[in-house]
Amino acid sequence: MWKEFLFSLINFIILFGALYLIAHKMIAKSFRARQDRIADDLKRAEDAKAEAARTQTDITAAQAQAQAQGEALLQDARTAAAENSRAAGDARQAEVAALQQNAAQSERQLRAEMAERVSARTIRRVADEAGAALRQDVYADARQALTGSFLRQVGDLVEAMPSDLLKLSESGTLDVTVSSAAPLTEQELGQLTRALCERFRADGTEIDASVVSCQNRVDADLIGGVRLRIGDTVYDGTLAHQLDRLTQEPTPGDGEKGIADGIRETLRAANRGIDVFQTGEVVSVSDGICRVSGLADVMAGEMLEFPGDLRGMVMDLEPNNVGVVLLGSFEHVQEGMSVRRTGRIIEVPVGEAMIGRVVDALGRPVDGRGPIHATEHRAIESPAPNVLNRQPVSVPLQTGIKAIDALVPIGRGQRELIIGDRQTGKTAIAIDTILNQKGKDVICIYVAIGQKESTVASVVENLRSRGAMAYTTVVCAHASEPAPMLYIAPYAGAAIGESFMYAGKDVLIVYDDLSKQAVAYREISLLLQRPPGREAYPGDVFYLHSRLLERAARLSDELGGGSMTALPIIETQAGDISAYIPTNVISITDGQIFLETDLFHSGVRPAINVGLSVSRVGGAAQLGAMKQVAGRLRMDLAQYRELASFAQFGSDLDKSTRQTLERGAHMTELLKQPQYAPMDAADQVTAIFAAAEGYTDEIALTDVARFEAGLVETVRKACPALSDEIHSGKKLSAERLTELRGIIEDYKETF
Repeated sequence: MWKEFLFSLINFIILFGALYLIAHKMIAKSFRARQDRIADDLKRAEDAKAEAARTQTDITAAQAQAQAQGEALLQDARTAAAENSRAAGDARQAEVAALQQNAAQSERQLRAEMAERVSARTIRRVADEAGAALRQDVYADARQALTGSFLRQVGDLVEAMPSDLLKLSESGTLDVTVSSAAPLTEQELGQLTRALCERFRADGTEIDASVVSCQNRVDADLIGGVRLRIGDTVYDGTLAHQLDRLTQEPTPGDGEKGIADGIRETLRAANRGIDVFQTGEVVSVSDGICRVSGLADVMAGEMLEFPGDLRGMVMDLEPNNVGVVLLGSFEHVQEGMSVRRTGRIIEVPVGEAMIGRVVDALGRPVDGRGPIHATEHRAIESPAPNVLNRQPVSVPLQTGIKAIDALVPIGRGQRELIIGDRQTGKTAIAIDTILNQKGKDVICIYVAIGQKESTVASVVENLRSRGAMAYTTVVCAHASEPAPMLYIAPYAGAAIGESFMYAGKDVLIVYDDLSKQAVAYREISLLLQRPPGREAYPGDVFYLHSRLLERAARLSDELGGGSMTALPIIETQAGDISAYIPTNVISITDGQIFLETDLFHSGVRPAINVGLSVSRVGGAAQLGAMKQVAGRLRMDLAQYRELASFAQFGSDLDKSTRQTLERGAHMTELLKQPQYAPMDAADQVTAIFAAAEGYTDEIALTDVARFEAGLVETVRKACPALSDEIHSGKKLSAERLTELRGIIEDYKETF
């Protein structure tokens, strides 16, 4: 029994020991795991603490750096603000100076206008009071003496005009009208008749007193003196006419004292002699065309004076009247008005005073800068230099446009037509050419025909802002002016240019554009009832442009060696260069630059069609270096355009065709040029040489412009002597070409 109890106890002790050992191991293991976790947590806490310390250090450093950068930026901002402030101050000072200058100019103009108005009113008042005083009986003897003086002088002044001799031979009677303030005596009429008979005998015509029919008319408004009229010619020695002439051209002064001095000078300079002139009478007027009776001896192209400071030009000579085109506003012209001959073919002021000014077709200033003090005048139409007075065109006139200077070079004295549809960049080429003449001793004349005033103002502002008005004259006949002003504007510009050409200077003249001049001439001709021809243009429309463009020439050295280069512009309709006016001007000029609408809209600007553009002067007016590097350019571009038109229909192209297309695309991209950015000839040669040698073939098309700009700048710095060598006109030597290739290769590697 006790053995079973002992055995049970031993089993219990063994079981208890096993359980204890197992529990102890589990508790120890759990404790160690917990201890390890606590140790890991403590380690992570230490690492986090260390990381926090490092982060704090970085934050502190970043804050210090940010503060330093902020202070630096603040200092830079302060410096920039100071510089901007100084620049703004300089700009403000320049603006203030410009405003002060404009204010001073406006003040001078206002003073001049005020002085003119004041002096005109004063002289008119003086004339009226003088006329009233001279009518008094106390001056009766003086008036009689004036009549006697007229009778003594008129015999020497009378001239038998061709129209008077013709009427005398037809009718056998010389009709003479004598007007006076008081009736003339029989003795005075006899003295006048004898003087006329002697004068006409001196002209080879036998007449006696019975042939002369003198009619004496009494007009108290004449105050004193005698007015004699023979046919259209008037010999006026009356006091009323002298007082009226006194008020026509007052001499204003500057300031109150100057006005008085000007009036005194005008009174002292009053002509007391007999005024001889011819007059006619307005028969009809409509649409700027006037018919005037009389004026049998007037010349074609002569300028006439109408009331109201209006001028007219004689265009038609009919048996009973003359056709006159009115050059200005004609609303006040009415039938029966008196028209006076000037005896001068229509002319414009010329000379140095015209440079930098904007004038109308008669040479009158329209830029608000006061009168033009020109000492010379020139007829708007004059004969072109003959062949013996010319020399070949051989001196280049650089346009600054790569596509023109390389493909269709222009020489001094040449006539190069710019032709294309509306809005294809014709005017842009002309303006860029004017801008490129800066510093080249070339005087430029821009003739705007039929354009809007805002367009002309924009062109003038662009020229002025780029410093080109210092050597440019703008002749403006805008769209709102009568057709005669548009008709004579190119001739006025040519006259201004000729004065410089015959003085030995080089001139560039732009006619923008002659299509509108031809339309204006057609309008005038139809109103003058001339028979219409092709497209309703008169038959002499070819002569209209030929006599204008033939005046452009390069004179011989005996005449000074001056030149006038003409760039006429013609607008086409839908690219039709076979129309009447385009074919006329093409046959007159020495080549044409044809601008294509499709090229323009595709982004090729200037949009020059290589196939239809040509210069008949050719390489004779091209720099040697340009001729050297651009020799195959025209052929390559023409071949590219032809292949490109066929390549669009298929994709299977051989290697040579692909190379031709790639080269042509890069050349076309290179010839693109923005407006108002003419290039120097040396830079053009560098760019075209690089493209012709294939250095741009691997350049992306979008990077060609950037490659060109960087290359030009690099060549300028690396080879400064290249520019002088190119401008000398000689071809580049083999050594120079090798050096240029090396510079381009080095640049291409770093591009």
